[in-house]
Amino acid sequence: MEIRHLRSFCALAETLHFGMAADRLNIVQPALSTHIKQLEQHVGTRLVERSHHHVRLTAAGRDFLRHARDILHGIDRAIASARNVGSGAAGTLRIGAVSSALNLFLAHTIRAFEESCPGVEITLLTLDSCRQVAALAQGQLDLGFVRMPIARDNVEIRTIAYEDFDVVIARGHSLSGYARLTPEALSGQTILMLSRENAPGFHDALSRASHLQDLPSKKIKYFHEYTSAIQMAGVGLGVAIVPTCAVISTGDEIRRVPLDLGAHRSEIGAAWVDPLPPLAERLLSRLDMARIDTARIGGPDNRVRPCDGASGPGQNRACSEPKIWRGAPAKSCCVSPDME
Repeated sequence: MEIRHLRSFCALAETLHFGMAADRLNIVQPALSTHIKQLEQHVGTRLVERSHHHVRLTAAGRDFLRHARDILHGIDRAIASARNVGSGAAGTLRIGAVSSALNLFLAHTIRAFEESCPGVEITLLTLDSCRQVAALAQGQLDLGFVRMPIARDNVEIRTIAYEDFDVVIARGHSLSGYARLTPEALSGQTILMLSRENAPGFHDALSRASHLQDLPSKKIKYFHEYTSAIQMAGVGLGVAIVPTCAVISTGDEIRRVPLDLGAHRSEIGAAWVDPLPPLAERLLSRLDMARIDTARIGGPDNRVRPCDGASGPGQNRACSEPKIWRGAPAKSCCVSPDME
């Protein structure tokens, strides 16, 4: 039994006329008659009574019609669903991401994507970069957003955004009054940073850029998530080095100071296994490029940080001569309560 047999039977059942049913199906009448005979042979009973004067369904034919319609409707739905998934208009998209990607561009992109593609269900997991590439290789994720550099066989990774680094410190800390810090300023401090297990390449590159390899091992404490490092910094147990967008909101007891690492910046990459699923390709094409471009442009030398003395919500004053750590305090136009 073939799908065309079911379509021919349903058309005949709805018109009760071989000529009209053949016209609806755009086939010749003898072909329609052959389909009905083959279907009856397969079913093993007569479905249609026909004579020179009338065509009507048998009791078995009426019962079979109900099931045949259900089957054809199911096939039509399956075809439409497959086409939607194939075009990226429907289906399930499994995404993994590091926190910076979520805060920088991904959350806004997903919201816009879901509004324009209501037939798509997105599953989002916050995972470290190593777990993401492993899940991609095992077919458990469709798309990942990881910290670079990182590599794995059969996983494609492309850099899509950059971000700077901040030093997170307690508000009463001796370094909290500076508008920018250099790695030399952190000498003698207990450093709180992401564990190498989460992203080895990222960790090693940051350590080299910050000269952390020159510090005694007991001066560095590692964490599996940035929120824990920031909480420790907030109570004065060290200074945390974090990518600018890794954690957006911090408490009043905490200050974030840009860390000047020269040309070194944190890279975020999109990762997938070829062939790229249509839904993943469609989401990548809709990334909020305005936010990504802002991340690329911003840097230790050109981004404007809000001053503590800003007057009113959202009204930040730029500093023409920021207080920058160069081994000794420098004058600043920014006056904050903890600097007075």
